[in-house]
Amino acid sequence: MKRTAFAVSGLVLALLATSVRAQSLPEGVTDAMVQEGQRVFAGAGICAVCHGPDATGGIGPNLTDAEWLIGDGEYEQLVAQILEGVSAAEATNPLGAIMPPKGGAGITTAQVRAAAAYVWTLSH
Repeated sequence: MKRTAFAVSGLVLALLATSVRAQSLPEGVTDAMVQEGQRVFAGAGICAVCHGPDATGGIGPNLTDAEWLIGDGEYEQLVAQILEGVSAAEATNPLGAIMPPKGGAGITTAQVRAAAAYVWTLSH
């Protein structure tokens, strides 16, 4: 009986933790999107090439801190920025490197939204 009670309470705690996590994500963003976004960031989205594999920066800025060089770091703004890219006039890195729309990758809008969801979690 005790073993069953512990298993049930562990399950309840896991469900509560998932629920709290889901509530803290932006509207419309799921944990599955965040996980897919992490894969896109490291793979097809080629984000890690400029922002580093741990997103702490390189040619592109650090995405793990609370400082946003362009915009406010909110989810929909991140989606728009990835879709539109960063122009030379907006670039803040010493090289003046731009970010082409979708980071120059041939990713879908759904992949952009997933990458933005992942990036949002890095600093929130």
